[in-house]
Amino acid sequence: MQRRIFTAVRILLVAVGVAVVVYAVNWRTIVTLPAGDTALTGAASNTETTHVVTAMTAAGPGEVMVTTASGLTGEVPLDTVSMGMFDVLGGADPWWLLIGLGLVGCVYPLQTTRWWILMRCRGLGGSWPRTLRLVLVGAFCNFALPGTEGGDVVKAWGAARDSDRRVEAVVSVVFDRITGLAGLVILAAIVGLFVAESDAARQIGQWVGWAALGVGGAAVAAFVIATRGWLRMPDIARRFSGGLPVRLFEAASAYANHPAAVAGATGVSVCVQILLASAAGCAAWSLGVTHDITVILAVVPVLFLVAAVPLFWQGAGVMEAAGIALLAAPEVASVNQVVGFLLLYRAFEFVWGGVGALLMAGGGITLHPPVETTAQ
Repeated sequence: MQRRIFTAVRILLVAVGVAVVVYAVNWRTIVTLPAGDTALTGAASNTETTHVVTAMTAAGPGEVMVTTASGLTGEVPLDTVSMGMFDVLGGADPWWLLIGLGLVGCVYPLQTTRWWILMRCRGLGGSWPRTLRLVLVGAFCNFALPGTEGGDVVKAWGAARDSDRRVEAVVSVVFDRITGLAGLVILAAIVGLFVAESDAARQIGQWVGWAALGVGGAAVAAFVIATRGWLRMPDIARRFSGGLPVRLFEAASAYANHPAAVAGATGVSVCVQILLASAAGCAAWSLGVTHDITVILAVVPVLFLVAAVPLFWQGAGVMEAAGIALLAAPEVASVNQVVGFLLLYRAFEFVWGGVGALLMAGGGITLHPPVETTAQ
């Protein structure tokens, strides 16, 4: 019953998000002229008129020459033109796109180092190059399952395969994700509270900061209650079920004995999120968005958190709806530009995911080399 309710809520949220995007996006370039304007028709209209644009060329400062679907031609102010989605994407600056693609490429070695640190502190095997290979394969698999968690499933499977410490290997992937999410929250909070130059970034940062404080306090309290005092969660799990639940809890609790590794992994996560948010910013700036870097660094992590919820492929629909609500503003970023830069950011990850696809095609998706046996 609970699963059906969750599925229904999930479908509803996705439907609402997609509906918002479809309704808000202009798929065709249009020009909207106020009542009384004679630029296209030669005669004043009593009402505001809208025309679909089929061709447009620059005509001077703040002016463009347009041709409409009905055959009208004239010079109109640039601010009366709303670019369609395909025209917005077609006008992207390739240099900004190349910079963004490069920034995303720098992320995977950092993510590899973060996970490798968390495994090494627990005595888990696996070389750094094999870890990088599995991270890249996971990047490709993020496009195969809802949300952005498909890569974690593959990484957990590859880390546990041929290992005599499978539970610890899986928990390392879970804890790697936790430190990644912690980096998201920390970045948005720091930028919003201490660096932000605009009210929008500061409000988002304050909201995320208080939320992080509440979640962090609840997590610490739950850990203390579950491991100390009268509750003694491991003892209860051992008495009534034992086996896997106890091993999971003890493996997760073991990271409390490695604060330096956890702090280092969280620091790497902050660097990762700065690079990813900056790459998204490059995609936005390639389309003419004029938000400053502090707004991007404060808002984009929130969009990543939305995408991490396993609602739909890559958070599609819901992520765009959140981006429109937080970033779309007159003369700063249009709805089409917000949706467009999120599509371009996903394209960055898809390109690098192609590297993982090639590695996966080569076989051997495992963190540990196969054990060779000799015939007797």
